[in-house]
Amino acid sequence: MFDIVVVECEVRELHMLMSEVGNVRFGDPKCNYTDEKELIDLIGDADAVVCTARGKFTKNVIASAKNLKIIAKCGSVPNNIDMDAATEHGVAVTYTPGANKVSVAEHALTLMMALLKLMPRSAEIQKTGGWKSESLQASELTAKTVGIIGLGAAGSSLAEMLKPFKVDLLCFDPYADPDKIAQAGARSVDMDTLLEESDVVSLHCQLCDETLGFIDGEKLKKMKKSAYLVNTARGALVDEVALVKALSEKWIAGAGIDVYSVEPTSKDNPLFALDNVICTPHLAGWTNECLARETQGTSDSVIQILKGQRPDSLLNPEYVKNLKKDH
Repeated sequence: MFDIVVVECEVRELHMLMSEVGNVRFGDPKCNYTDEKELIDLIGDADAVVCTARGKFTKNVIASAKNLKIIAKCGSVPNNIDMDAATEHGVAVTYTPGANKVSVAEHALTLMMALLKLMPRSAEIQKTGGWKSESLQASELTAKTVGIIGLGAAGSSLAEMLKPFKVDLLCFDPYADPDKIAQAGARSVDMDTLLEESDVVSLHCQLCDETLGFIDGEKLKKMKKSAYLVNTARGALVDEVALVKALSEKWIAGAGIDVYSVEPTSKDNPLFALDNVICTPHLAGWTNECLARETQGTSDSVIQILKGQRPDSLLNPEYVKNLKKDH
């Protein structure tokens, strides 16, 4: 039987789904495993590791895991795994493409609507004895201009959900096929045009060196003062210090934020003190349906690798060149 470690996952069905090939161990739910020694000690002689965004799988961590055959990521393409090191040491890396696209798109749409309808701020005003006023006038999403940055699985799903609202849909994604953008009902524009014309800007791009902190003060100043920013992708896409300043000084009307540069967040995060931001605790992909799809996809990948098969969601197929003899 193989030894399988789940670094962080609340879905205990993983134990049942993978029991046919091995024994499953779970990490400490209170530990982030950003310390190399903690993660090395947890993995030990494991044959497979299942993770989400928790845990930093550095070169040292991967090199220390002598029996490791696969790191299976629940969710989107990982940015917490050293892919070169995994390939060098013959470790497969998989993810669950598209598993969270509906959940994330729905959450982004919900944040848009909540911002435009002035919720939950209006509810709080009513609870303290207030009522509707000229300063508390909501807006419609219908016929607004929405800008999507990144037309991957979640971005495309959001575009589909927006069609009944007859929005003017703008898209910035230099890597997307022009036909895909057209099929989504969007106009491909440059970043400046999207920022300057959109009533709502929604982020759905991957985090990489190119996109790290790319929504900075300069870009926020290019948005309309009446516009809203929605981020359900990765917290580090946005310069949080600049965002707090933009919201405090009313460069933009508000923001819907589900992801943060540091997670879990501190109760002292300055975003929480603002009344023009809606914050949720990285909840976009945390639905029963999404977790079920991710659990099944991750389990399938682990079982396939341990049985000597190739998963469809393999991110580094070249890892086979460096397979150890006992793999």
